[in-house]
Amino acid sequence: MNTTFCQLQIPLPEGMQRITVVQYDIKTFQPEDLMILPHRAALQRAVPLRCAEHLAGRLAARQALRLLGVAAPFPAIGHHRQPLWPAGVIGSISHTRQWALAAVAKSPGGMAGLGIDLEPQLSSQQAHEIADTVMQGEEKEMASNSGLPFEQAVTLVFSAKESLFKALFAHVGDWFDFSAAVITDISLSDQRFTLRLAQDLTPKLPAGMAFSGQWRDFHGDMMTLLRFAL
Repeated sequence: MNTTFCQLQIPLPEGMQRITVVQYDIKTFQPEDLMILPHRAALQRAVPLRCAEHLAGRLAARQALRLLGVAAPFPAIGHHRQPLWPAGVIGSISHTRQWALAAVAKSPGGMAGLGIDLEPQLSSQQAHEIADTVMQGEEKEMASNSGLPFEQAVTLVFSAKESLFKALFAHVGDWFDFSAAVITDISLSDQRFTLRLAQDLTPKLPAGMAFSGQWRDFHGDMMTLLRFAL
């Protein structure tokens, strides 16, 4: 499969976060490309599209780990389909049909998390169809007053909550839905967002805990990123 690599750097309160970007041509994917993956047997029943997306994401993750100075194989697949990172590392992967992104960081001794998400921009019809699922009443009002077109605001909220889910999943250990967190602030000037937990997820992740992240336009898609350490 044809791929090209590059790097992005996004400033976060916790420090500069490097993102490894893979652009790939899904039309050039061949089944034998999966031979590079130790866990390729887990993809035996996957359709070619899913295989290509997965491969691109794992290629981005391996490069990100190398740049972090971690000699590790491709992240394997967990019981909930999540990537399994080496000990002492937090990370996240996201992809579309053209791009795959991976972000990793060394994990301090306490609880930490990292989430990245890339979403195609929703159409106006799509945004209105999913708004009730993605947002609470106060979030809809904030999205309408954010200064962003409604469809872009809904895409941002959706993506921000996906990034939060990825950042917290290792600590929660189970799925939680969009209502578990509310987005309380969207800043256009510095492309920042803030999320607050609306319910207790664990004793260390109580309702009211806030998380801050960054959002960017990425070739017409919505990219969100957040990192935390407690």
